[in-house]
Amino acid sequence: MKLILDAGGVIVYPAFGSWLYGAAMTENPVVADTLGGEAFQRAHEACWEIVREDARMDTEAEEYARRRRYFAEMNRLVPWGLSAEQTDELARDFVENPRRMGVYADAQVYLPRFQRRFGLGLLSDTTPSLRRVLENAGLWEYLDAHVFSTDVGALKPAPAMYARILELLGARPEDCLFADDFERNLRGAQAMGLRAVQMARDERVRRWDGPVVTNFAELEAYAESLA
Repeated sequence: MKLILDAGGVIVYPAFGSWLYGAAMTENPVVADTLGGEAFQRAHEACWEIVREDARMDTEAEEYARRRRYFAEMNRLVPWGLSAEQTDELARDFVENPRRMGVYADAQVYLPRFQRRFGLGLLSDTTPSLRRVLENAGLWEYLDAHVFSTDVGALKPAPAMYARILELLGARPEDCLFADDFERNLRGAQAMGLRAVQMARDERVRRWDGPVVTNFAELEAYAESLA
C-alpha cells in the first residue's frame, strides 16, 4: 500500500498561528500590530487572489513575484506605510524563510518509516516554497512523489489532484491510503477510490464520520491494519 499525506495539519503547522503570517511580519512592529485585526482581514480578502494556491506556479521565483504584489497591495490597503523595499523584504521572507512553518515532532521519526514500509507521497494545497521547509527539516528526501496545487492549477478535492499523485506513484487508488485533516478532501479521495483517514492533531479539527488518527504512531498502526 502507498501512503499519501497532506502537508498542513499533518506534517507541518503555521508557526505563528496563521498560514498568512511569515516571520518578518511578526517582527515588524507596524505590521505585527495589525495581524488578526479587521483592517488586515479586509485587506487580505481584497487581494488574496494574487496568492491563490490554485494558480499555476513552478518556482519560488514565481511565488516571490506574486508575494511582492500581494504585500504591496496589503501595504496600500491596511495601510502600513512601509517602503517598497520593506514590502519586498516581507515577500522574500515569506517565501524563503522556512520558520513560518513548524514541523510536527513525530515527522522526523515516522516519515522515513512510512517511506520504507509503504512508499510515501505528498498531496498538498500549497506553493513551491513548501519544498524549502521540508528540505530544511531533512524530510524532503523521504517523499517518493509530490503534488502541489500550484503544479496542477487546482485545489483538493479536484479529481485532477488525486489523479496526478496516483500517476506519479504508479499506484492504483485502492492500493493507497490518504491522510488529511479536512473532510472535503477525504471525501474527494474516497470518490476517486482511495482509502481515507483523518488526521486530527488537535481538538479544533472538525471530525468526520470515518476513521480518525491523532498522530503518526496511530496512522502507522491504522495503515498496518489495512496492509
